[in-house]
Amino acid sequence: MRVVVKEDNASLARIEEKCINCGVCQKTCLENNNIGDNCINCGQCILTCPTGALVPKYVYQKVLNYINDTDYTVVVLTSPAVRVAIGDEFGFEAGAFLEGKMVGALKKLGFDYVFDTTFGADLTVMEEASELVSRLAKKQTLFTSCCPAWVSFMALKHPEDLDYLSTSKSPIAMLGAMVKTYFADFNNLNKEKIITVALAPCVAKKYEMKFNDDVDFVITTRELAMMMRECGIDFPNCIDQEFDKLLGTGSGAGLIFGSSGGVMEATLRTAYYMLNKEKAPDKFYELAEVRGQADFKETIVDMKGQKLKVAVLNKVANVEKYYSQLKNYDFVEVMSCPTGCVGGGGQPLVASSQAALYQAKRQQSLYASDKENKLKESYANKDLQVAYSTYINKNKVNLHREKEKIPR
Repeated sequence: MRVVVKEDNASLARIEEKCINCGVCQKTCLENNNIGDNCINCGQCILTCPTGALVPKYVYQKVLNYINDTDYTVVVLTSPAVRVAIGDEFGFEAGAFLEGKMVGALKKLGFDYVFDTTFGADLTVMEEASELVSRLAKKQTLFTSCCPAWVSFMALKHPEDLDYLSTSKSPIAMLGAMVKTYFADFNNLNKEKIITVALAPCVAKKYEMKFNDDVDFVITTRELAMMMRECGIDFPNCIDQEFDKLLGTGSGAGLIFGSSGGVMEATLRTAYYMLNKEKAPDKFYELAEVRGQADFKETIVDMKGQKLKVAVLNKVANVEKYYSQLKNYDFVEVMSCPTGCVGGGGQPLVASSQAALYQAKRQQSLYASDKENKLKESYANKDLQVAYSTYINKNKVNLHREKEKIPR
């Protein structure tokens, strides 16, 4: 038995001549998703295929074509989990934080602008925290919706409960919307001539973008490594560079989106501020109960007089075990991949016996960067404040998705 990969699958492909029908992919799918032949595009089977028969659906050569076409402005949006994993492709220590080197390599590849998706994560935090506060007042549960594989699972298994999902767009979709509006207007660019490329650890994002007009391509961490090799980019010797500034500054809160529990922790920091008009206590900056690699984590958070019951789950196979209980929580984060985005299906291949170690190192690297970052709250991001006051509110930028556009 093997997982079914249809030709029109937007996220992954099978190289038939490499497949030996060993069944490892099917075993992986059962352990992570347990939904039979219904692919939710998480790509975990890619990471465990022993022959390399399963691969992300490659689009990086199309991206290179646009980079080489001077009629287009090509913008890349970089997810948090990529900068702590790309080094695995080039012999760096596991979890090495290579943000500057990654930006330098992307500029050498020819991208016109390199933006940080943590800015998009900060947008998601602002919108989702606001939604959480609103639902708390109504005693309604909120499920996160950043992970497209989890959202697809909900649409497949629990379509009657889609209203529990946050309506906020994912960080990639948020930033794509800002590039095609705010950035385009600021630079007097024709948005039809802007190509947005999301660089992500996730293959499910390739599927999500079928339902989003603001992001044109999604390439994975592995695809970035392939691009560099094909273009002769010497990544280990790339000089560190900084993100382009208009949409380049993100908070530590946005950065930890790459780890399981990070969306929860980041959103609670801002929700506390929204509820109390003051900075959250120190505990909110290292919420140990929702960190780590456990498949199910829960805690009660004191929001200064209001106690929130929250839960974090990894792997949607675990969702069914707890689903009857989830509506008893105030706030629930679900990521389909083990340890969250750092363990995504588009990340570099490592030995299965070492996967948990590499994922833990990547998590630790993101949390360490958040700890060192002077900006730890999304609401305190001054660039974000300017964007809201001068553009988003005035131009009614759509930062929320319609239910009809849920990946399913």
